[in-house]
Amino acid sequence: MSNKNPEKKKRDDSFVSVNRRKRNRYLKIVGIPIGVAVIILGVIVAIQAQEHGLGAKIVYHIHPHLNMTVDGKSVVVPQGIGINSTLYKDHSLDKYSTPEIAPVHTHDRTGTIHVESTVNRPYNFGQLLSIWGLNLNNKSVNVTVDGKVISPPDSFRNHVFKDRENITMAIGKA
Repeated sequence: MSNKNPEKKKRDDSFVSVNRRKRNRYLKIVGIPIGVAVIILGVIVAIQAQEHGLGAKIVYHIHPHLNMTVDGKSVVVPQGIGINSTLYKDHSLDKYSTPEIAPVHTHDRTGTIHVESTVNRPYNFGQLLSIWGLNLNNKSVNVTVDGKVISPPDSFRNHVFKDRENITMAIGKA
């Protein structure tokens, strides 16, 4: 009679088996935390995408036009308002836009204001100025829309943009 247990198998210590055991142990030690990290990262990205409109469709899209003068001289409306970080000061409307672009912005120096939003809601001139970070303190500002003066003069910030309207803003000394 033998003392050996017939159910107990002898451990395979061949090179291939030893390497397989090491690989399996390594996968448990490293692979599980990496897998968990990937899942957590995926959840974070999904939440951010939902909050910031990643993949959201533009449902409101209009193009008012802005001409500006400062002290009687024509100036160019900057390219990248609401896109370029130096011209993107107020992010309070980010939830209504696509990532990295404010819902009210400029693409080029033509004066065309792009209002591109993931929700159908009004946007006003004051919101553009806030996004832009344009300081109008101690300045005289007169605004006309399609040739009509906005009165009283300080109410121009509340003007709601309309498609293809022409806005002229004259900035001078107070």
